[in-house]
Amino acid sequence: MAIFEFGPPKKFLNRKGVEIEGSDLRLHVQCRWRMVDGSRILFTGDDLLRPANEEIPIDEFDWDKDDSVLDVVRRKWIEDHRAAQLKVVHVAGDQYGGCKIELVDGLVLELFPCDSDRGEYSEHWRLLDDRRDGSHFVVTGYGVEGDQDSPDDRLNP
Repeated sequence: MAIFEFGPPKKFLNRKGVEIEGSDLRLHVQCRWRMVDGSRILFTGDDLLRPANEEIPIDEFDWDKDDSVLDVVRRKWIEDHRAAQLKVVHVAGDQYGGCKIELVDGLVLELFPCDSDRGEYSEHWRLLDDRRDGSHFVVTGYGVEGDQDSPDDRLNP
């Protein structure tokens, strides 16, 4: 699962009562995703499956032990953009559970479910915030989970 955070970091209690640091909005992604800049793909979730060290054979690669392409490229990207004020300028969903999150400077985070799974664990992504009732906006293979508000309403509780 990939986790993206939006907003300034702050301290809060997680559901287990442990103080952690994070942002007001957290996006947990379990489907395919990529970050693009208008001219190219910068990095993707699939980059986790490839070793950064090309001398490591793919059948011996263990992303828990070795750096993946995603690890290396994302670290450099974060370092290069640390001082930038990345802001969301537009969000749009599609009929298949996908989503495009447009950021300043032409950056776009694209989420695109690419399986037909409709099983019990078919979650594609979820948006978490600090709502008192603990509910989340969840997109599954069946669509939006439960009888919830639209995504726009959930960003303005």
